[in-house]
Amino acid sequence: MKILDWYLWKSTLQGLIVAWLALVMLDVFFAFISELKSTDDQYTSFKALIYLTYSLPARFYEFFPTATLIGSLLGLGNLAANSEFIAMRAAGFSIRDIIFSVLKLGVLLTVLAFFVGEWLVPASDLQARNYLATLKNKNIYLVSEAGLWIKQKDNIIHIGKVWSEEKLSDVTIYSLKTDRSGLKKIMKVDSVIASEQGWQLDRVETTRFEEKRVNREAIQQINNADLLDAQILKIAAMKPEQLSGSALRQIIKHQQENALKSDKFELAYWKRFSVPLSTLVMLILAMPFLFSSQRSGGTGQRVFIGIVVGIAFFLLNRVLNELGIVYGIAPVISAFLPLFLFLLVSLLVLRRIR
Repeated sequence: MKILDWYLWKSTLQGLIVAWLALVMLDVFFAFISELKSTDDQYTSFKALIYLTYSLPARFYEFFPTATLIGSLLGLGNLAANSEFIAMRAAGFSIRDIIFSVLKLGVLLTVLAFFVGEWLVPASDLQARNYLATLKNKNIYLVSEAGLWIKQKDNIIHIGKVWSEEKLSDVTIYSLKTDRSGLKKIMKVDSVIASEQGWQLDRVETTRFEEKRVNREAIQQINNADLLDAQILKIAAMKPEQLSGSALRQIIKHQQENALKSDKFELAYWKRFSVPLSTLVMLILAMPFLFSSQRSGGTGQRVFIGIVVGIAFFLLNRVLNELGIVYGIAPVISAFLPLFLFLLVSLLVLRRIR
């Protein structure tokens, strides 16, 4: 059985790698064309290419399920076209044995996809945003667990959480003396919200360093028009899809404790599990096409079927995710419903194959 496992795994992986690279490179090509519209003397085409290189893990992660479907149809489809599945069955291996062997590889691929989505994608996205930030504004830097650091005029600002372009929390403002000889004051702000007057600072604790003493005062609310450049926050604004599962759990807890909506964060959290599992479902989905047409249909037909089904899964997943947020469907249902529907169809079709 081990020999059969390795043979099936090798064929599957060969097709998967080819399909994976083709999909990602095509996506990068169109992304590069789009980035060229934003190039200038500072942000050159070469730097745009470097920026896109940082985004490769996220692109590989996004296309992994579709590449698994197309790749399995490519690799295993060649075995079906050469009647090797028939030979395997004649040697005493049932369809169930062949499917189970392929699914063992699917479990390993699912674990790999989860690892990439949980650790590699957030880390590479952080590097991509830092790289873009240094090109757009040299006084901004993002750190994974330490929040966001910004230098603006005589202030060094640390932002613990960037909820959106209009809301910040856990903000500390370090004001330097005019001659830069030391600190003038430190302001700890619970939350910062965009307002008509600029920025509204809520629950502010100020520590002033005078020549012979230190003064402390607490103010409930302050308006500051020049605290931050709003353009900077467009680079640093949090996107749920770019956060790790642990970070999403913290945000969801914070939102719920403060009676704020957490739907989009919950959806992104559950997709951290549904996307890797969809890799396994795509392998199951490929099986009916392989065993129902062992003697008919060429590689082109199987690839076309894989692309159509993969696009259908992608669109259905995206539509149900958006509808779930609009109509208040539980995020866990929105994340897993497309997966469940495709798995159900695959199993029903597989039952009819003998």
